[in-house]
Amino acid sequence: MKRINEFGRSMVEMLGVLAIIGVISAGGLAGYSKAMYMYKMHQTVSFVSDALINYSLFIQQDIKNYPNNRTKMAENAFKSKLLLECVPQDSALGDESYQVCKAPLGEFYPRFFTSTGSEGYYHTYMFYVTFLRNRQQACVDFLSKNWDRVVPEKIWRKGKLWLISNQGELVLYSSAGGSFKLSNVGENCEALCGEGNSFCSVVFDFTGVKY
Repeated sequence: MKRINEFGRSMVEMLGVLAIIGVISAGGLAGYSKAMYMYKMHQTVSFVSDALINYSLFIQQDIKNYPNNRTKMAENAFKSKLLLECVPQDSALGDESYQVCKAPLGEFYPRFFTSTGSEGYYHTYMFYVTFLRNRQQACVDFLSKNWDRVVPEKIWRKGKLWLISNQGELVLYSSAGGSFKLSNVGENCEALCGEGNSFCSVVFDFTGVKY
């Protein structure tokens, strides 16, 4: 009987193995990407939560002499411990008239300044959370964090929550307009943060609060 020696594998078998490896690798990369996105979203939520809690404590101080230089608002917020982990840098949106804080999924922009009215000093605080990547999904995930429970009640009930993009703007919550409804988040994020938008910003607005 003639003995046949087989060495190695056939081309078909090798292609099959490579295909399996490719599928496993693709699944691994997708899982890694999702995990990194969730980690960055967690960092974003944590940063914003701390920033708003710090703000609620900050406004109890005598801050009528707070510097109002628009170009240095991120730097001033960091120095005043409003944004403890802020790294001031130029905005990715190309506006050179102000600086922002680097964020895991985009950038933060604090607008804080004081003004004088007939009844005393007022301050304006608008905190922009701008998503530059995964905009629509980031919008949904971020707004689904029950911010009405995270933000200290004494400032939440005096403020507004906006959604802004290059497609327009929408008030999601106003102290004069009732509660914040999570049921509309997906629809609103799709309208303002979907395809065709270069950025998407959630804005916490505490304008004109007297102290």
